[in-house]
Amino acid sequence: MRIAALLLFLLLISQLALKAQDLNSAQGHLDQLCSAPMSGRGYVDGGDSVAAAYIKSEFIRMGLEPLGQDFYHRFQLNVNTIPQCQLRIDGQEKEAGIDYVLSPSCPSVEIKGHLYNIPLELMQTKRGRKEIAKKVKKGAIPVLPLVDHKNELHMESMRELKECIEAELWVVQKENLVWSVARMQSEQAELWIPAEQSIDDSSYLNLRVEAEYLENYASQNVIAFIPGTIYTDSFIILCGHYDHLGKMGNAVYSGANDNASGIAMMLDMAKYFMINPQPYSIAFIGFAGEEAGLVGSYHFVQSPPKISPMDQIKFVFNMDLMGNGEAGATIVNATLFPEHFERLNNINMEKAYLPKLKKRGKAANSDHYFFSEAGVPSFFMYTMGSYTHYHIPQDNCQELRLGAYYEPCFQLIRDFILDLNKLN
Repeated sequence: MRIAALLLFLLLISQLALKAQDLNSAQGHLDQLCSAPMSGRGYVDGGDSVAAAYIKSEFIRMGLEPLGQDFYHRFQLNVNTIPQCQLRIDGQEKEAGIDYVLSPSCPSVEIKGHLYNIPLELMQTKRGRKEIAKKVKKGAIPVLPLVDHKNELHMESMRELKECIEAELWVVQKENLVWSVARMQSEQAELWIPAEQSIDDSSYLNLRVEAEYLENYASQNVIAFIPGTIYTDSFIILCGHYDHLGKMGNAVYSGANDNASGIAMMLDMAKYFMINPQPYSIAFIGFAGEEAGLVGSYHFVQSPPKISPMDQIKFVFNMDLMGNGEAGATIVNATLFPEHFERLNNINMEKAYLPKLKKRGKAANSDHYFFSEAGVPSFFMYTMGSYTHYHIPQDNCQELRLGAYYEPCFQLIRDFILDLNKLN
């Protein structure tokens, strides 16, 4: 009886070790990464550094080793920030991130004046542009109409208008207020407002922006690894970017799906592979600077830690936007590395983890890109479903709760990594 009980206990322990994913733990990581001290993991209040310190502390707590002298892989970038902004229209204060956003490259500006709605047909002729220029010169603040970005004539008319008129501020109507990060600061300010917002020529605007252009801002990738049981000097990389957009005035862009969800998955993977070490070393990288143009991953590929040259990387699996799953997932680079996609897709069909895996070709849309450009096999996986918040303040941990598809996503990636570790 004692032997049978012991065997049963060992079986249960082995099954727990094999499973290892922890939804509650992953949600805890996501919540922490979206918390107030992280400041949106951007460049206002050093939010990216606070997030990096959290990821490093989790690597240390789990017992992972640094890849290099320490857990940080440092680099610098130039970035524009907007710590303070305030907008009033007709005396009513507007909410940053909801009622308006500023162009990411917006400079400091303080301006007051009446708004002037520019008809689309007026900006398409030289005579019309002269009429617009006269009103702007007299102090009117130009409001550009919503245009069809696929219409080359409309886009060219808008470009010509901006080039020939020196306006301190352009107000631009947008279909949605998706924001981003800029690595330069413009000379002219732009204010983006929803197209459905009612604006007439009698409306009075009062805008104050305090922008700060940060040159050679110091940031860092966070890197740790689990040594392989056989091939200690060859690596499989599991990664995702931990940075997001940060803050624009009082608006906080927490980036729950983009990409606290991917970092939560990565940390959960680290926990699993610490319990289940593999023949190949497995590195875990939280990239910074992704939202600013894949800066952190570019720096890694250009100047990798000496312990892991590029020709010793067996595969890179990049996890970004991992909060969905009910509609399946898209695999970027699937057509570039068809044999690897076939292996991943076969696992998914055999185990029925996700409804489908959609093939996508090469795209410079996340941190896998520079690896594949350097000849390293790599995938970027993002999940699909009903959660659509993207680059807006609503992408936060109150809105995103990891659900039923977290576990099958974890298991699919885990099984693929296990398959890569099979010795031929």
